[in-house]
Amino acid sequence: DHDDQLLPWFDNPPQTNEAGRSASFMSALLWLSGEIGPKFELLEIGGSAGVNTMMERYHYNLNGLEVGPDDSPMRIKPDWRGPPPPKNPVDIVSVKACDQNPIDLTDDEISERLKGYIWPEMPERFKRMEAAITLAKDYPPDLVKADAADWVEAQLQEPQESGVTRVLMHSIVWQYLPQDTKDRITEAMEKAGQAATEDKPLAWISSETNRKTFRHELIVRYWPGGGE
Repeated sequence: DHDDQLLPWFDNPPQTNEAGRSASFMSALLWLSGEIGPKFELLEIGGSAGVNTMMERYHYNLNGLEVGPDDSPMRIKPDWRGPPPPKNPVDIVSVKACDQNPIDLTDDEISERLKGYIWPEMPERFKRMEAAITLAKDYPPDLVKADAADWVEAQLQEPQESGVTRVLMHSIVWQYLPQDTKDRITEAMEKAGQAATEDKPLAWISSETNRKTFRHELIVRYWPGGGE
């Protein structure tokens, strides 16, 4: 009865944007702050609608450790097991993202479509999406259309501010990238890592699915030192 309305949804692949994933990024930054300093320049690949790029405007409760603005409409409280991350300062100096098909959260028709991809039995995800849309309309994410490898290579060539850690981050993206793209990004990061200094560190945060265990894993590497 509603084919004319439903079939156009298959013209494009679904893109789920879950702000809850940014809790992994924030946890990693809290840990990194104690290792290499509190200031960060964030670069996200596969940013989709740029939901993660607004993480400095979110409020987190990480097993009792509260981070972020108290008055934020975005409230993220993951089901945390074990001790909370360390209580270190996190100063996000800038955030940029790229995607092959970036989504404009400020477009009402597009944002309505994004809500249509949320499973109906997950009301908390609807709340987070509504909060992300509200925040995007206040100040849109810095999101561009670009190939991930091209963009990472270009960003790593940009001047880096002293005392600020440059961070590449991504979540549930790596499995979708062609092998050549993954190889180029890895090579670019390791080359940049070799040139990193105590004053201009580099880090790589990935929150991805282990294809053998099908569990999400948060992995952090940083330079100088190449620690993980």
